[in-house]
Formats: sequence, C-alpha cells, structure tokens
Amino acid sequence: MEKPLRKLAATPLINDQIQEAIKQYILDNHLQAGDKLPSENSLSQQLGVSRNSVRESVQSLASLGIIEVRRGSGLYVKGFSLQPIIKNLSYGVLFDLSELEDLLQVREVLENGMVHVALPYLAEDRLRTLDDIVAWMRLLAERGEPLVEPDRQFHLELFRPVGNHILLQLQDIFWGTLRNALQHVNIADSNPLRTAQLHGAVVDAARSGDAEQVRRALSRHYEDIKDRLRRMKAARTPIGEEG
Repeated sequence: MEKPLRKLAATPLINDQIQEAIKQYILDNHLQAGDKLPSENSLSQQLGVSRNSVRESVQSLASLGIIEVRRGSGLYVKGFSLQPIIKNLSYGVLFDLSELEDLLQVREVLENGMVHVALPYLAEDRLRTLDDIVAWMRLLAERGEPLVEPDRQFHLELFRPVGNHILLQLQDIFWGTLRNALQHVNIADSNPLRTAQLHGAVVDAARSGDAEQVRRALSRHYEDIKDRLRRMKAARTPIGEEG
C-alpha cells in the first residue's frame, strides 16, 4: 500500500521541507529509478502547500539529480549519479589552488588504495588496451596536441574491471574537475612525452603483478602534476588573469 505524504506547516524553510518530504516519499514507497511520482498538483494538495513552492522544490531536486522532469509526462525518480557534484566542485576549486591540491591528493589516495583490488582483474587483454591508450598519448604528444581524453580513458580503464560504479564516477568527477581547473589556471604540460612515459610505467608495473610497484608508478605520475601546481602557486598568478 502506498504511504501518503503528510501536510507541512508553513515556515520560511518550506522549500527545504518539501524536498525532504519528497525524498522520504521515495524511500517510504521503495521507489526505483524510472518510477513515477505524484504530479505537482497532487504534491501540492497532499502537502498543503502552494504549487509554486512545489515547483521550486522540484526544480531543486532535479538539479541535484534526484528526480527527473519529463515534459508532458510528469515527475520520475532518477537513477543515482554523482555528476551534479562536478558542476559545483569544478567552480569551487578555481578560487583556491590549495583546494585543487587537496582534490589531487584525494584522487591519488583513492587510486592507490584500489590498486590491490584492480590488479587481479588486469589480464593481458586489459593491459593491451592500456598499451593502446599510452600509444595514443605518445602520438598526440609528438603532434603537440593535448592528452586530455587519453589521460581520462587511461585512469578509467585501469579500474573499470573492478566493476565499482561509484569508484568510476568519483574518478571521472575528480579527473574532470582537475582538468577544468588546470585549463583555467593555465598550467601547461611542458613535457607531454614524459606524461605518456609515466603512464606507460604504470602499465609495466601492472604487468609485474606487484601492487607496490603500481602505486609507486602512479605516485610518480601524480608528483608531476603536483609540481606543476607548486610552480603555479610560486608564480602567484591570480586565477583568471593568465592572459
């Protein structure tokens, strides 16, 4: 039997209450991604609040990736995703390079901590895929083109066999945020061939089957990025004024 919504008391924080009530409704009724929610009009009546307040709350939940508004169809529960976080995260770290360093540290710890889990899954066919990505990086480096996409693909493919979707989403968020921030603070990769070589060293270490070697190879790669950040901080160039 469907568990109903309860009327809310009008307060200055009514929109927050509406959002919490809708989330609780989803949990109480064990709704899954794709399940339909009551209409805005029905929510307004059940909660005893104005339709405008419901609409504003629905828009907030949609921006958080909790519900989906389908024009002409209604409101639906949306599948869990960390993607909405990247919008605020990418913007926030632009104000402080120290936060960018913190973000990089979190990502390094995350990847190094998962090496022992991923290593047993890295069979030769997976390693050849990583070899191909490194070759792609070398080709772009020789052409003087950015290594943006192969770099992203490399780190995702390294841990994709684990099958942990939260890990992959976190990786993509960390990587995307770092990439966007580095574009704004203008820390160019002065030696892209070295970057390709550092990724190749990670593959070589994975072939050895030694988790500690893989961690050391990853740390050398991250140290290279940290060095670029340190140089940027030393130059004291304000973000957004790099010309």
